[in-house]
Amino acid sequence: MKSFWYYIIILFLTAPLKIMASSGGYLNPLQAAFDINYYNLDINIDPITQTINGSLICRVEILSSIDTLLLDLDDPFIITSILIQINENSTVEAVFNHENEKIYITIPEEVIEGDMLSVQIFYHGAPRIANNPPWGVGFVWETTSTGNPWLGVACEDEGGDIWWPCKDHPSDEPDSMNISLTVPNPLTCVSNGQFLGSTDNGDNTSTFNWFVSTPINNYNVTFYAADYSLIEDTYQSISGQDVPFYFWVLPEYYDQAVAYMDVFLDEFNFLESICGPFPFATDKHGWAHAPYWGMEHQTIIAYGHNFTVNSWGYDYIHYHEMSHEWWGNHITAENWADIWIHEGMATYTEALYVEHLSGMDAYISFMKNHRPYDNHQYPLAPRLELTAEQGFGLDPYSRGAAAMHTLRYHIGDDNLFELLKRWIYPDPNDMDNTNGRLSRILNTEDLKNQAEEVTGMNLTPFFEAFFREQTYPDLHIIREYNQTLFSWETENGIPLDVNIPILINGEEYTVVMDNGEGSIAMSLSDDLEIDPDQWILMSDPTVIVSLDESNTISDFNRLEQNYPNPFNNSSIIKFYIGKNQSTSIIIYDMLGNEIKTLLNKQMNVGIHEISINANQFNNGSYFYQINTDNFSQTKKFTIIR
Repeated sequence: MKSFWYYIIILFLTAPLKIMASSGGYLNPLQAAFDINYYNLDINIDPITQTINGSLICRVEILSSIDTLLLDLDDPFIITSILIQINENSTVEAVFNHENEKIYITIPEEVIEGDMLSVQIFYHGAPRIANNPPWGVGFVWETTSTGNPWLGVACEDEGGDIWWPCKDHPSDEPDSMNISLTVPNPLTCVSNGQFLGSTDNGDNTSTFNWFVSTPINNYNVTFYAADYSLIEDTYQSISGQDVPFYFWVLPEYYDQAVAYMDVFLDEFNFLESICGPFPFATDKHGWAHAPYWGMEHQTIIAYGHNFTVNSWGYDYIHYHEMSHEWWGNHITAENWADIWIHEGMATYTEALYVEHLSGMDAYISFMKNHRPYDNHQYPLAPRLELTAEQGFGLDPYSRGAAAMHTLRYHIGDDNLFELLKRWIYPDPNDMDNTNGRLSRILNTEDLKNQAEEVTGMNLTPFFEAFFREQTYPDLHIIREYNQTLFSWETENGIPLDVNIPILINGEEYTVVMDNGEGSIAMSLSDDLEIDPDQWILMSDPTVIVSLDESNTISDFNRLEQNYPNPFNNSSIIKFYIGKNQSTSIIIYDMLGNEIKTLLNKQMNVGIHEISINANQFNNGSYFYQINTDNFSQTKKFTIIR
């Protein structure tokens, strides 16, 4: 049963946002009526006035009859004119209206399915300024240590329309795109795709021309401008093709960057080994030294992490953003409700790289460290039309990675690593992709279907439980004298078939679950540990000790000290209930503030256990208190890592 708060959250997620026109969401029927084929962006960037001016050509194929072409563009810009052409007819000036971040362009004559329509929009203005890039949306107008401009743009949350006219929805991408950028000398301006050359305009400015030969998300269209030095190399992909490597870096960091290139290359090698060939080898693999930490801009990753690796042994900013070339840029979620495909997969490949560098124990530790709290009021991949801002509120990073961690356990390593490649390259005989021809837009259901094809398993229960439900599955355990019974309980009664890894007296066993239930022979006196490596994304298990008439307890309640204590992973609280009654166990900090409710339900008479997961708390001491109809008791525990 869904809680009251579920419906409140869904109301929030589906309500229109008044503060910002975030990317995506409900696709307006006017935009559903056409498909983007091509963009040509040509703008001048003036760091002195912090303005831009230029034009955008947009070519579309009409899918159903419309009388208005609807595009998106931020309100600060002024549109001076729009030209329109239908098929091969003459180009005429269009009537338009620009308001509320929308451009309504009147189509001068009837268009039907199959017609081609082109518009050229001339515009200028001062774009928003990013207040916390790459998360704060807008332009970045910085200067280097030499005083020269250092420019960029951040627009993932709200899409490309914050600086150029486009169809701002993830479900549509152009087949290709030209980008021409004019900046003051001596700046170099880099962008997505292939470099076609530059022109000195004779007025202390130069124009840099780029061509993107593959589909591209509109929020990935970008530029960086600075007085760059270029590090150039070539790498042979596992496809056999030479991939051009380019790193545009500030001159004062050139030597440091050259020495660091092996870190980049090692991370690139690993991603190719688990995901398949780099998808955009025909264009390039590029980085640009940016005045902010990072961003996954296609074929030109933003890098500003100061050439440092973390305690796990890798440069997580570079690695995470580079992994998006596969997860986000090559395969793209058609709806921001499926943003786990970008962020959860990128985070999970970090875990796999930690395993590659340091072994399985390090992988397990990484996943425990990134295990998400069980306090979500919405699914990981809700069946809703969400904006980017709403999608990033779904905890797609850690929760998406945790769902993949559980999927690995469920389907096994061989299937998992085959699946990673099949999600990127569905045809195992077509792994020589070098020009983005296999780039595609998809959703959670598409990935589930592909996973079933690879594994031969029915994965509908798994995806429903871990991707489509707001709460984690509950595991109920009844300990009897000669056996222990296990059962899954999910929000919608899904017969979950995920087996349970356990330790009995320190030895490993697996409880096979069929139709949501399973059992294993063991004595009541045996020591039982549930899922010691935390493979399964589930709520804290509920353990009940079943007593017969010869082993009853008197009509009293009692709370025992948790064991172990102190602890750094998990601990067990045992408590006794003397009669059937409502029972709660609540965690408080040392100031008496309520932190977490471990239990709040009707409990039957008997001995019960509940676990505490240290990952849900900071280091320190806490109180835990049991409350029943007529009883309350408090004890203390300590977490030390």
